[in-house]
Parts: sequence; structure tokens; C-alpha cells
Amino acid sequence: MKGLFMPKNSRQLTIDEIARIPFFNDLSDADLKILSEMLDLYYYDKDKYIFKEGEVQDSLFFIMEGSVIVLKNTEDGRQEQLAQFNAPQVIGEMALISPGTRSASIMTITPVTVTRFGCSSFEKIIKRKPELAINILRKAGNTVSTRLRKANQTYVKVIREPKNND
Repeated sequence: MKGLFMPKNSRQLTIDEIARIPFFNDLSDADLKILSEMLDLYYYDKDKYIFKEGEVQDSLFFIMEGSVIVLKNTEDGRQEQLAQFNAPQVIGEMALISPGTRSASIMTITPVTVTRFGCSSFEKIIKRKPELAINILRKAGNTVSTRLRKANQTYVKVIREPKNND
């Protein structure tokens, strides 16, 4: 991952561990077995980037333990916090839906354990078992949709707030 993705160590997940990820909890044992070949567990210390805004989107992550914040670069060079996510949420889901670069950075605020699911693995699933790929893509789409609705609600609240005329 070009130097920015430097976990202390990693390992593959067991089928039981994968079944506990809400994103995958309704899958058959056969599907979980396929995924076990494609998911890896990573550990990050506090205040480390999992990925940075502008990097190529090549994977999504499931937070297994800990908390992260979403940071957006501003025009004046600062970073604004957009959200906080805790286990067992997914981050980087847009990677499966839309190729391109990361729209924000993810930084740990506690020690964090994540499961990485690479886009190249998703491409293999498309060829090997298309119905599983559709299931995963549908869940990623639902996550994006839910977060967009929440962002829209926040936006409406912000534009309705009275402006201070200093």
C-alpha cells in the first residue's frame, strides 16, 4: 500500500471471525470460506492513518475494535473532522462502488483492529461467485446511501442555522 499502510502485523481471519462482521453475518459457510481467503486483519496504534485523502481507493475496511475519525482537507491546509466511526462499522466502502481516489482520510483515535477487503479480491469474487459479489455490492451501496442521507440532514441543519453578523 505504498508505505502509508504500515500495520504492526497482520493475519488471515477465521470463518467464525468473518461471520461476526455485520456486513457478512448472513452469508453461508461456503461464502465465508471464500472470503477467508481474501480478508486480512490489521492492527493500528492510536493516531495513525489507515488511509489518506487523495490516495487511490483499493480496499475497504471493517472496524473490528476501536474508533476512527474521518478527516477532510480544507482549502487553507487544515483538516476538519466529519465523523467518527466505531466497531463494527465499515469504512472506505466507496472503493467498491466508484474507482478513483479517497475523498477523506481515516485516522485512528484509539488502538484499532481492522479487516481489509481489497478491490482485487472483490474482482475475483465477481468471476468466482457473482451472486456473492452482488450481495457485497448491495451492502456497500446501502452503507453509502445511509451515510449520504445523514450528511444531507446535517447539511440542512447547518444552512438553517442563523448566521452571526459580526
